[in-house]
Amino acid sequence: MESMPNDPTLLLTFGSIGLLLFGAMGYGIYTTFGPNSSKLRDTIKEHARMHELGIAHGHNNDNKNHSH
Repeated sequence: MESMPNDPTLLLTFGSIGLLLFGAMGYGIYTTFGPNSSKLRDTIKEHARMHELGIAHGHNNDNKNHSH
């Protein structure tokens, strides 16, 4: 059986990427379910509601470049 290359740069690179990945996931979970999660807004739901009311993108004559 061959031994793994003993390269500290490779270990440092993969370790850094793994730390960033799991740190970002942990922060996302904390933000979603943590103590301030009740203050989060559902911006997609708000935007859909604005479309229902006809005010999402300023659908008027001043906004001719936006096609919908």
